[in-house]
Amino acid sequence: MKAMILAAGRGTRLAQLTQHTPKPLIQVAGEAVISHTLRRLAGYGFTQVVINAHHLAQQLMDQVGDGQNWGVEITWSLEENLLETGGGVCKALPFLGTEPFLVVNGDIMWDLDLQPLLQAFNSQTMDILLALVVNPPGFRGDFLLQPDGRLSRGQGEVHSFTYGGIQIIQPTILAGEPVEPFSLNRIYDQAITTGRLHGVVLTGHWLDMGTPERLAMAEHIWGNKP
Repeated sequence: MKAMILAAGRGTRLAQLTQHTPKPLIQVAGEAVISHTLRRLAGYGFTQVVINAHHLAQQLMDQVGDGQNWGVEITWSLEENLLETGGGVCKALPFLGTEPFLVVNGDIMWDLDLQPLLQAFNSQTMDILLALVVNPPGFRGDFLLQPDGRLSRGQGEVHSFTYGGIQIIQPTILAGEPVEPFSLNRIYDQAITTGRLHGVVLTGHWLDMGTPERLAMAEHIWGNKP
């Protein structure tokens, strides 16, 4: 299975921090966020990784390179215009092939156990499988998880879970979608209507470091890990 890291965004919520530094290169516990992710992916046996880039793309490419430092092979999908999550994945499809692939947001810190996600994906019954986490403080949740693993929208509802920014996608669900800016949320809603959006709750540390407050929290958690 190939993997993709979404790393094209501007990181506007981090204000001056991302004015001259791509968000995936922001450091947590002395290491760039994207380095944490590449190391984790390599640990799970991923050897081919696609990374999309737009904001300060050359700086990101120069620092990450070809992936040799992590034992992976990196292919870059450059976006002249920011394509958001949906358009970014669609543009990268020629590099990802025809088999299901993993997608990881480039602005999360995580040491989640991916095995339940990798083992649960079933292309016969699922188009997308989302990694869910128990709602961290301040998060209102995104989805309700049915006993059979299917998902429905449920932001702010009791027993909802937060989407963890990691997913497995069956590329056929993106067939015919345009390479233009759009959110993968549109595809999630399509999969909900057909009962083919599923989720699995993962354990381990996780944090979206998209705001200064969460970045500080990530530094506290990972900076104090043994």
